[in-house]
Amino acid sequence: MPEWVDEFISKPIVFVLPVLWYVLKKEKDTLESIGLTLKNFFPSVYIGLGFGMVFAVEGLLAHIIKYQKFDVTPITAFQQYGFFLLILSVATAFSEELLCRGFIFSRVYRKTNNLPLAALVSTILFLLLHVPILVTVNKLTGTTLALYFVTDFVLGFANSILYYNTKSLVAPILVHLFWNMTVSLYL
Repeated sequence: MPEWVDEFISKPIVFVLPVLWYVLKKEKDTLESIGLTLKNFFPSVYIGLGFGMVFAVEGLLAHIIKYQKFDVTPITAFQQYGFFLLILSVATAFSEELLCRGFIFSRVYRKTNNLPLAALVSTILFLLLHVPILVTVNKLTGTTLALYFVTDFVLGFANSILYYNTKSLVAPILVHLFWNMTVSLYL
C-alpha cells in the first residue's frame, strides 16, 4: 500500500476516528483531554521546535553512522516531493501522537497517576507501532534497526514528558514532525 494511503486514510480510520469517537461519545470527555487545545500554544510551539531540532541533529548523526560520511544534501525524493513529504509527516505525527500521547498516555496516567509508567506504556506501544514498517518495508537490520528502536524509544518517552508538561499535543507533534522529516530527508 502506498505510504500516502497509510497516512491519510488508514491511520485516520484506525487511530484518529476511534479515539475521537471513544473520547467524545463513550467517555463524554473533551478534546482537551487528549491534548487538542490551544492552551499553552506558543510555549508548546517553542518547546516543540527546540526539542525537534535536537531530534533532527540526532537524525543527522544516525545518517553519519549509517553512511559513514557527513552529507547534508537531502535525498533525491525531497527535490521531487518536498512539500508532500512535509504534509505526509504532519499527518503521521498527528495520528501517532493523538493515539500514543493524547489517548494512551493520558488514559494510563489518569488511571495510575504514575508518570514513568504512563510514559513507558505509551512509548512501548509507540515502538510496537513502528516494528512492521521498520522490518518489512524499510528492511532494517542490525545496528541501524537497533538505532531506530533506541531513537523511537527516546522520541516516545520525551514526547510523553513534553505532553505531560504542556497538556497539549503541539510540542510532541512538532518534535515528531522534525524527526519524520529528518528520516525522510537523510535516512
